Amino acid sequence: MADVGRHPNITLHTLSEVSEVKGFVGNFNVRILKKARYVDESACTACGECAKACPVVYPDEFNVGLSSRRAVFMPFPQAVPSAYAINMNECLGNGCTKCADACDKKCIQFHMSDQDFNVNVGSIIVATGLEPYDPREMDEYGYTRYENVMTSLELERMVNAGGPTKGALIRPKDRKTPQSVGFIQCVGSRSHQKGGPYCSNVCCMNTIKSTLVLKEHYPDMEIKVFYIDIRAFGKGFEDLYNRSRRLGVQYVRGLPGSIEELADGSVRVAVENTGTGRIEYHDLNLMVLALGVKPSAGTHRLQEMMGLQLTSDGFFLEAHPKLQPVDAATRGIFYAGCAEGPKDIKESVTQGSAAAVRAIRLMHRGVITTEPITAEVIAEHCMSCGKCATVCPYNAISVDTQKKTPAVVNTAA
Repeated sequence: MADVGRHPNITLHTLSEVSEVKGFVGNFNVRILKKARYVDESACTACGECAKACPVVYPDEFNVGLSSRRAVFMPFPQAVPSAYAINMNECLGNGCTKCADACDKKCIQFHMSDQDFNVNVGSIIVATGLEPYDPREMDEYGYTRYENVMTSLELERMVNAGGPTKGALIRPKDRKTPQSVGFIQCVGSRSHQKGGPYCSNVCCMNTIKSTLVLKEHYPDMEIKVFYIDIRAFGKGFEDLYNRSRRLGVQYVRGLPGSIEELADGSVRVAVENTGTGRIEYHDLNLMVLALGVKPSAGTHRLQEMMGLQLTSDGFFLEAHPKLQPVDAATRGIFYAGCAEGPKDIKESVTQGSAAAVRAIRLMHRGVITTEPITAEVIAEHCMSCGKCATVCPYNAISVDTQKKTPAVVNTAA
């Protein structure tokens, strides 16, 4: 991201969202709403004095609520641009000017307003990312009831050297290092009742990586993984799985049916081990829920805005799964990363490169080849009712119902 911010031919709009898309391939008009930062990013040196002076404390979203931040904050240490921002929904406003008084550069500007502007582009790459599954829906795992049940994302931030505990694994209830840790796979994935019926792709290898990290820092820790099946496809993935088993990680084939809390804060899980055909009970100091992934929250809004198609799982639908895996059905629009489906980092980078090449291939010629067979409007029969424009999934028809002029078909769209 730092390279993107410094590139002379890339314009980066942060704190921005797309509010409208019109046009067609080679001539898209995109309306962008850039929200006010309330901090002059060109003058801010990210010294942090404003945050030290701010009296308002809120949970830090980047650390999944395991630490706190101020109303004036930097989203994460490597954020681009390297400047603070103020959440005015949390800020005390003009009644409190402590952050402005602490800023020697006078970067705090409470009177900033949102900006609305348009840009013209030839092609669009949709890279909306994903969101982790919210485990509160699956209350049988006790995430909302037991403090020592956490998510894989919370574990990731906790064992990170730059995280809230500086890399130390502690139990949330008593702040002690757990001696035994369990992982429950497919939380929010491969289920028709709760979550999604699809495989989230990254959960198995993320858990295996976490077990290797824990064994590296705590060699004597007892680790158990409860799973349906391990999907370790990919270069070197099976080797990592076998390495995890050699280090003593126990893999129990079967998902827990119930979890209960013990007197010391540990949890007891009941699971049917499909390998032995028996009901087993396991007492663990800490339980980790390996979260699945789901489409980004703005997917449906963007799909309606751009006339795109979605799969039954809620991800964007490509033009062809094999021959055009990064193309949308609408020409000039391409997909990258997890917008089209769950992917790991390697696959996301690969698809991002493919989408960039497809966009370059389309635009570098300067002209666009269109299909010879397109719809036409018989002007004398057109009543300007607008029904054709309403049903067209590609927004290729425009009608001025006020002036009662015949509909116009955009052959490029």
